[in-house]
Amino acid sequence: MVRRFLAGEKGRPRRDALQVQDVQTEVCATFMKKSAKVINISERAERESSFARDMLGPLVGMGLTINRMMDNLTGKVNATIRYPEERRAYSDRFRGAHILTAREDGSPRCVACYMCATACPADCIYIEPAEHPDPLIEKYPARFDIDMLRCVFCGFCVDACPEEAIIMSRESELCAYTREETMWDIKRLMSRPELPEFGLGYRPNETLVDSTIKFVPKEKEKKELAGRITLKEDVEMIPHVTFDPTKD
Repeated sequence: MVRRFLAGEKGRPRRDALQVQDVQTEVCATFMKKSAKVINISERAERESSFARDMLGPLVGMGLTINRMMDNLTGKVNATIRYPEERRAYSDRFRGAHILTAREDGSPRCVACYMCATACPADCIYIEPAEHPDPLIEKYPARFDIDMLRCVFCGFCVDACPEEAIIMSRESELCAYTREETMWDIKRLMSRPELPEFGLGYRPNETLVDSTIKFVPKEKEKKELAGRITLKEDVEMIPHVTFDPTKD
């Protein structure tokens, strides 16, 4: 009908734009005309309310709260991580504090090539090279320091290292009383008492191929949290509480 009107019948002139607009408005109103449904909220509430519903509703909610509270008190549900006695169980790809790996004889695996220091966006790695007594090894780091306050834990140094000499751990609890304690040297990067507690983190190979570490990671039981995919584990070593992180 609309098309016939717009095109005009045989022998009749076409309609102008104003007439076309009026016809379109009338047709749309005809098809879309529908009475609005009115809902009276107060009448509906009075109709659905009852004394039993009003009295039992809060009791049902309180019952659910009491059941959840008893599950938490009895240990049936572990919904929280009780830090610092418990901590989140991070994956093996976690980028925590650094570890310098060693050769079979215990010397640092690093060859002082400066690739990690060059790739570091925070410029927190300082290396002083020295000639290695072994002619097959060109250099070794006489000094290797990492400023842990400047480090952003991006893992670029691990990716840049060609010798698998630096990896990362799952240690995230870094604390210090002085500025000097945040400057980690070779000794602390290679061996510190808390490393078995945290274990290995981000590294190029899941199993180290060309290097070794001076500790044996602990196997910890991972516990599930109620309604969450997060895992947690018990803590045995707490910095400055159960051990001094500045001493071996």
